[in-house]
Amino acid sequence: MDKFEEFGRRIDEELTRLRRYIDEEVAPETEKRTAQFLREVSEKLTQAASKLESRNSARAERDSQKPPSEA
Repeated sequence: MDKFEEFGRRIDEELTRLRRYIDEEVAPETEKRTAQFLREVSEKLTQAASKLESRNSARAERDSQKPPSEA
């Protein structure tokens, strides 16, 4: 029975170490990379929105310059 209890304690210790490693090493780097990724995606979305607005504005300007019979 001692071996089984020792095995259980060892598993608990290893899980604690793993949890600490994830909290201290993996999570901060993952959060840093995720934040950077989101900034890049946000920038791309802003650029895409600007292009769409520009196209829509050019289309509206073009349509407003057409003679009434063509509109």
